[in-house]
Amino acid sequence: LGYSLSGPSMLYINNQSALAVAKNPEHHGRMKHLDLRTDEMPADCMTKALAKGKVETMVGLLGL
Repeated sequence: LGYSLSGPSMLYINNQSALAVAKNPEHHGRMKHLDLRTDEMPADCMTKALAKGKVETMVGLLGL
């Protein structure tokens, strides 16, 4: 995409399961997915078919 990386990306989470795995990564292999709703995942507008209003909201959250 033409972006250079200066370091690792910051990941902001508020999901209790994700926090537990971050604190104890031995459980990572047992996880199938994190239970996050679409309205909490702005990048979903790039990977899922969403209603126009949701796409516009997510695009705004992503700063695009």
